[in-house]
Amino acid sequence: MVLCIGLMCYAQTEKTAILMVHFGTSEPEGRALSLETVNNDVKAAFPNMEVRQAYASAIIRNIWGKRGEHFYSPQEALMQLRADGYERVYVQSTTLMEGYEMTYLREAIASLQPFFKVLKAGNPLLYSVEDCQKVLDILTLEGAEKNQAVVFVGHGTTHPSTAVYAMLQIMLQEREQSNWYVSTIEGYPTQEMTLKNMKGNKVKKVQLRPLLLTAGDHARNDIAKGWKELFEQQGFEVDVKLQGLGEIKAIRDIYIQHIKDMLK
Repeated sequence: MVLCIGLMCYAQTEKTAILMVHFGTSEPEGRALSLETVNNDVKAAFPNMEVRQAYASAIIRNIWGKRGEHFYSPQEALMQLRADGYERVYVQSTTLMEGYEMTYLREAIASLQPFFKVLKAGNPLLYSVEDCQKVLDILTLEGAEKNQAVVFVGHGTTHPSTAVYAMLQIMLQEREQSNWYVSTIEGYPTQEMTLKNMKGNKVKKVQLRPLLLTAGDHARNDIAKGWKELFEQQGFEVDVKLQGLGEIKAIRDIYIQHIKDMLK
């Protein structure tokens, strides 16, 4: 009994940290509204733990480096934490699904496992069926206008996790939300497929919303310009809602719950 109490007290004195891993964004506004807001919520939820961040994208890190700001890669951030004496580290990525980014992150964590007493990775936003349902509940809370379609535009991937986008679309159909769509810039469902289905529903107006953590380069250029122009050429009245998922508190709360699940 005394030994157990002693071990518990010792575990509580070990330095513990949460490492938030973002893909990153080159847009200062998107960084402030989404990434920093996520970080701040995590700090508020876990006040007794050190909270740090890393950017997974080397391109984004180089862009900020040229602007005079340095961001660690996940591996660098983990080794810095270990050098600072942190033996228990919980890594939470803000990626949307279990794709290439999560694969690379989990591999990096596995390679550094021997340096830590505890080193764990939390799950991405759209990890389970329950996660997907929760996200749709949040995103469809703000309804559509009459004769208006809402299209959530994700990045897309060649990874098998692309099936998550199609699952979200099927879930919308199951809810009988016929004028709500999920499409992708570089994946499936395609823009062409979405346009075809929309024409079949005879809608006249479209609202495009990013299915992205930040309203950064893809949202501002691919969606707000390229996609908007193409939909207008097809005869639709188009509105763009430039809001990253990280700007929505209920979405940020899902990431926090994933960290809590990791800590159990």
